[in-house]
Amino acid sequence: MTELLIVGGLTIDRFADGSSAAGGSVIHAGRAAVADGVRPAFLTVAGDEPEALGGLEQLAAMGDLLRLPSPWTTTFAHAERDGRRLLTLERRSAPIDSPQAPPAGRAALLAAPIADELPASVLGALIDATGPSLVVCLIQGWLRHLEPGTPVRPLPLSEVADATWAVLGSADVVVVSTEDLAEAPGDPFAQAATLRASLGDRPVLVLTLGAQGHLLDEPSASRVVASMPRRVVTDVPTVGAGDTFGAVLAIQLARGLTEPTQASEVASDRVVAMLESRRT
Repeated sequence: MTELLIVGGLTIDRFADGSSAAGGSVIHAGRAAVADGVRPAFLTVAGDEPEALGGLEQLAAMGDLLRLPSPWTTTFAHAERDGRRLLTLERRSAPIDSPQAPPAGRAALLAAPIADELPASVLGALIDATGPSLVVCLIQGWLRHLEPGTPVRPLPLSEVADATWAVLGSADVVVVSTEDLAEAPGDPFAQAATLRASLGDRPVLVLTLGAQGHLLDEPSASRVVASMPRRVVTDVPTVGAGDTFGAVLAIQLARGLTEPTQASEVASDRVVAMLESRRT
């Protein structure tokens, strides 16, 4: 059984109808892993709010859990404007620090921060300590301008620290949504080129385009490949789609599917299936 370590903080998501629930990439990626027959391990940070404790229970039911404490959990207020999700940061958790005994021996490490809670130095130390054969980074959490009480907006790539780019550039795969690059100039191909310039020539780069599919930039290939899903699912919540894509991609590559284009197609199909399941 392929083993996967998922690293990132929990969130509390507050919605316009007054409800709230635990969220975060760790939960969505964990569900995708379990659905793919994998028992993941989690390294996360969270407070003791009822929603956070419920989220921790979900993680513990899915796999091995190492939780770092925080005075509170990263909390977002959710709204919608012009058909787009709008997040407002209410509070941020403490950062993830290097644990004394991180889960080791995992085939793959999926880094999935949501509010810059995973410092680049800690990610580098985790990679050294756990020795994964594959490192996949979902980088939206490093590309957000975060100020409590204000809407979250994309961080210009020029403002991302060089130390962060250095660690991300050492990963095997980097996944990001075009929505997280709203301040980058040009079309998705131009965005991919801008990211490539920051990442260097090691990682496979996947730029997800929502319902339009994804771009895959493999450094050894002669061109960027555009992929459109066979089926487009509309009128359902898309939260967690990118996390599902990243988790399945990591699992497929760790299982030995050596062609990133094939692994990304499997991941895309799983996202479509997950979205279609929300119709029932």
